[in-house]
Amino acid sequence: MAKGKLKTEHLATHTMPLEQGPTGYDIFKDKKDGCVRTVFVP
Repeated sequence: MAKGKLKTEHLATHTMPLEQGPTGYDIFKDKKDGCVRTVFVP
């Protein structure tokens, strides 16, 4: 991953700040907006 040989962008469909955790969980739970996986950034 560090060398850029393994692409991981497709693993996270939604990235948001940790403070938006409840919103991100709702998006994931209800599969809104095509959500597959939400990633939270501290």
